Amino acid sequence: MLNDDFSGTFGVGFFERLGAERQSGYGDSSLDAVVDSIKRNVSHILNTRIGESQSCPELGLFDFNDASSGSVDLGLRMRNGIKACLSRFEPRLTDIDVSVLFDEGNPMNLRFHIYGSIRVASNKDKLKIDLLLDNSRRYRVV
Repeated sequence: MLNDDFSGTFGVGFFERLGAERQSGYGDSSLDAVVDSIKRNVSHILNTRIGESQSCPELGLFDFNDASSGSVDLGLRMRNGIKACLSRFEPRLTDIDVSVLFDEGNPMNLRFHIYGSIRVASNKDKLKIDLLLDNSRRYRVV
């Protein structure tokens, strides 16, 4: 269990707080529950496009469907966009670093590794999230 003052706030993602009355397990602050919550929130955030949210128009990523960019340039733009978006909209994740993995055999597959730290009680723990941009242009935590 998280025993610090922030466990009630930082143990649950924004999208989970919005739907709290529909979800069982709301407020579970075990390490596994917090990590799962962060992963779900990362998926929600990255699958939102800038301008889709009326209450927070800057929430989400810009549309990467610009085919005029080369794959390396596009990968760099995506990496920077993911890092900036998570830095702003996932406050439980700090010291964020994102790396892009290119699949030469299937250039339409992009994988990302997200590295960061989360504060659990009074300690910082490392977190790694593997992310796949699938053929339907959706980010999936794998």
